[in-house]
Amino acid sequence: MLETLEAPPEQPAQRLRLCVLPVSRPVPAIALSVAVDADARRISQALTEPEYLEAWISLPNHSKDSRIIASKSADGYRLDQIRAGCSIASFVGSFLFCHQRKIRLSWRDVADPGMTETLVDFRIRGNFASSILELRHTALPSDREFFWYQQLWGVSLARLATILRSA
Repeated sequence: MLETLEAPPEQPAQRLRLCVLPVSRPVPAIALSVAVDADARRISQALTEPEYLEAWISLPNHSKDSRIIASKSADGYRLDQIRAGCSIASFVGSFLFCHQRKIRLSWRDVADPGMTETLVDFRIRGNFASSILELRHTALPSDREFFWYQQLWGVSLARLATILRSA
């Protein structure tokens, strides 16, 4: 017997309503890890103290004539990229929690008012002179920010590992 999509004659025809819902794309997240020849205390200091941040943070648009200035705030820190005496990029990291082995920051680009707040998690695994630093950056609003932050964290974490290795 051949089936049809029509309702049998004894039942009233019902209309099929087709709902098209927007499909949300997966929100990209950056997940990186790096081996660091240092103990958890030193790594934690490097992730939270302005003097250390200035040494290892490397913004993707960094040039020889610019530098990073880090300053402490009540609940975190601020990073400014300075070129010719002017701030050309500014980021605020506010601690949601800060323990020696686990740090969570809300991260915001304050130079661009259209940017949304994102989350950065650091986790330190290991002991003594050899540790693994894991980073996870989530709530990135677009592919453009994903690729920019992926470059920022990739280069910066490699620099951090090199600095702590040589110290």
